[in-house]
Amino acid sequence: MTAPAGKTAVVTGGTDGIGAATALRLRSLGADVIVVGRSTAKADALVARAAALPGPGSLRAITADFSSMRVVEEVVARLAGEIDAVDLLVHAVGILITRTEHTSEGIEKDFAVSYLSRFVFLEAAARHGLLHPDTRLVNIAASGPKIPSYARMEFGNLAEVESRVGMKSHGQAQLANDLLTAQVPQRYGITAIGYGPGAVDTSIRREVPAALRAIMQPFYAWRTRKPDEVARQIVDLLTDPTLAAGSATFHNRKGPFPPDGFITAPDRQRDLLRTSTALAGKALADREDGAR
Repeated sequence: MTAPAGKTAVVTGGTDGIGAATALRLRSLGADVIVVGRSTAKADALVARAAALPGPGSLRAITADFSSMRVVEEVVARLAGEIDAVDLLVHAVGILITRTEHTSEGIEKDFAVSYLSRFVFLEAAARHGLLHPDTRLVNIAASGPKIPSYARMEFGNLAEVESRVGMKSHGQAQLANDLLTAQVPQRYGITAIGYGPGAVDTSIRREVPAALRAIMQPFYAWRTRKPDEVARQIVDLLTDPTLAAGSATFHNRKGPFPPDGFITAPDRQRDLLRTSTALAGKALADREDGAR
């Protein structure tokens, strides 16, 4: 793939942290960037920063809460009315909560925001014809060459998936994103890059209780990177000419790695697809009922 100049890029979770840094870098290299984020204030500030950058690129923002799958579908429908296609897609949207909380659509909130919104976005984008064979996706998750035993959760039992809350739900969201990445080329016909950034200095842990943050801090402080450093690596992956079109590859801060067999197992990927479809259907049921 050539440089991002003239490409249309969409960054979810794009008004803060890794997403914002990646959006600004793409804009500085000439891309026309659309960021999606929940905070109007952060979106306005990012647009102002982007406007001060030289070059022909552009950046605009859509304010939306991706805890709602109906809102996700509305955003994709809006994009379909405004652009021809998405050339570069960065899924950076995500939260980290330790409490039990569900969305207004009945989905555990961390799983809804950090994973299901990404799946629903891809499904809707494919349905609206926004994806094409040269589209590249970077799906940010906890990608690593080895899935720890405690993180090897299954997705074949819907009730079990829905019962996971707090940190367990966050863990299954990260695992689900890697499983989604592995099946993106076959399902959507695009190139997928699973990316594990490691510890990054962002505000994702802002909703974690202060006492727990203090306990976690020593494990991350010595290896924490800045969002700008991560953004450079993400943009390099988006424009890497050696990546084969229609492939799924996995990378972290050290470079590419072969995915764990837990991620590449077709049966597990199918289980996730069935569960994701069921949960998306549950979230969208009210809208569909109202349309009849």
